[in-house]
Amino acid sequence: MSKAATVESIAQREPGMQSASEALDPITVEVIRSFYQSTARQMRNTLVRASFNPIIYEMIDFSLGIYNRDAELIAEGPGIPFFMGTLTFTIRHVVEYIGIENIEEGDVLLSTYPYWIGSHSQDAAVIRPIFVDGKIFGYTAAKAHWMDLGAKDIYGTDTTDIWQEGLQLFGVKVMKRGKLDREIVDIVRANSRMPDGVVGDLTAQISCCNYGAQRIGDLVKKYGAATVEAAVVRILDHGERIARQAIAAMPDGEWSVESAMDNDGIRQDSVPLKATIRISGDEITVDTTGSAPQQVGPVNSPFPSTVSAIRLVMKMIIAPNYDANEGFFRPLKVISPQGSIFNPRAPAPVFLYGWSAMIMGESLFRIIAKIAPERSVARSGGDLGGVLFSGYLPDGTFFAGGADEGCGQGASCDQDGENVLIMYSLGESSNVPAEIMEERWPVVMEKYELWQDSAGPGRFRGGLGVRKQWRALADLKLIGTIEQTKSPAWGVDGGKEAQPNDMFISAGLPHERRIGKVSGWILPEGERLLIQTGGGGGWGDPLERDPSLVLKDVIGGYVSLESSLRDYGVVISGSEGSYALDATATEETRRKRRRAA
Repeated sequence: MSKAATVESIAQREPGMQSASEALDPITVEVIRSFYQSTARQMRNTLVRASFNPIIYEMIDFSLGIYNRDAELIAEGPGIPFFMGTLTFTIRHVVEYIGIENIEEGDVLLSTYPYWIGSHSQDAAVIRPIFVDGKIFGYTAAKAHWMDLGAKDIYGTDTTDIWQEGLQLFGVKVMKRGKLDREIVDIVRANSRMPDGVVGDLTAQISCCNYGAQRIGDLVKKYGAATVEAAVVRILDHGERIARQAIAAMPDGEWSVESAMDNDGIRQDSVPLKATIRISGDEITVDTTGSAPQQVGPVNSPFPSTVSAIRLVMKMIIAPNYDANEGFFRPLKVISPQGSIFNPRAPAPVFLYGWSAMIMGESLFRIIAKIAPERSVARSGGDLGGVLFSGYLPDGTFFAGGADEGCGQGASCDQDGENVLIMYSLGESSNVPAEIMEERWPVVMEKYELWQDSAGPGRFRGGLGVRKQWRALADLKLIGTIEQTKSPAWGVDGGKEAQPNDMFISAGLPHERRIGKVSGWILPEGERLLIQTGGGGGWGDPLERDPSLVLKDVIGGYVSLESSLRDYGVVISGSEGSYALDATATEETRRKRRRAA
């Protein structure tokens, strides 16, 4: 089938083959779609307001959504989009395990099993079946990171099986017919170093899912189950149509890309990753064959997370301005051989599952830059700059905290990359403000600044990373998850690489040490930690960048005088506060370099 014929057939197949959905007017469909979206956002607000730990209410380390009876996504609340594609798998696995015939109205389900939730055990998933007329009509679900669930550490960078990563619950009823099961809650409480906070976060998830279920029940009472279901068919079919049209507009073919992780957390060898995109008509396949086998360390990605990472990138490429739903992903097929890093066999460790999946996912933009550059970007800094720490207060109370950081974003074909944004896969997530860190934990922030010259030069330069330094006010047990210290962000179409990520323990002292992944390192009271997150890659030849923009970057402190000349061939005279562009010298310098090349 030709590309033109593919698009034509899509248009003729206008969503909603069923007579009920065809008869439904578009205004009612849009009202119902908006109601679902509004409900998902209000579920988010409920979770943020009711949660106990900053990792949820500040960092937004969660995802939630509303699903139909087949566990297809209808609407999601702003959170971590990387999680969202996993919850379909979670709902289906847990419902099958418990048995749909055994689920009653008012039941709420809980799972922490990594190979079903697609994450480490601390990303606990709560599921609330929605009943209409005695039958399951759909589900609300929320997955959120709990600070501790009995793992060997509060965050595992060196685990070798899933039992070292926390309490495993396949699927249990944490509420039965509307009543909280105290035995299950006590099991959770007994397996956490921070029981009050974890149980508080569990009940916050239950509350947000119950709220969502109540709202959808109200919607059904207003319009009737048949009308709501018919509208959902139209909503999902519309997403599919948009996706197929975008894919059909790209050329058919097959392309591969390779990337690598620094190590697997146990061994120091790099871990090779590979992905192949195949486009045929209005369908796309992503195949991770050729990637490393499952690893000894915890960088393995359960298949649900592999699929979710690829879905997220696909959505960014084909339909970035639409609210996500299951329809957008119907034209996508994901292939990952079992026993590989992207489809491991239990009990392989998975605590750092997100890093392998995110790195592979972002590498797909390198392919898209070749075949549809207007839909792509250069690579970002490629990491979260994540550091966690724990210890004991003078009264013996255990505490744990930490934060992620933004990195530089890759440039596109028509604009510079943004400075210091949380990596794309975490979406609505954010850093923890210095004031919150200092109020909650024994640390004091000493430095927080844009990292000059960290961005990849280009006609459009990448975004800058950040330099963050804090001092310990007590002995802290550190866990670092820093990745991509060996692989700087790549540029596109002649754009240059950026500076990679770095972390330094005991910064500024003779025994300063540069590290990446680390678990259990003690940072003594009074010593410092320095984090540097990488910049984004550049796009296009740096010698084609508008000299006035380079001058502006120098004045703003983004680019140094040395870099302006070395990387951009721009000659700037004067000193700080009185910089000026020497246009004649710049033109001559660039002409000589082009001639030499």
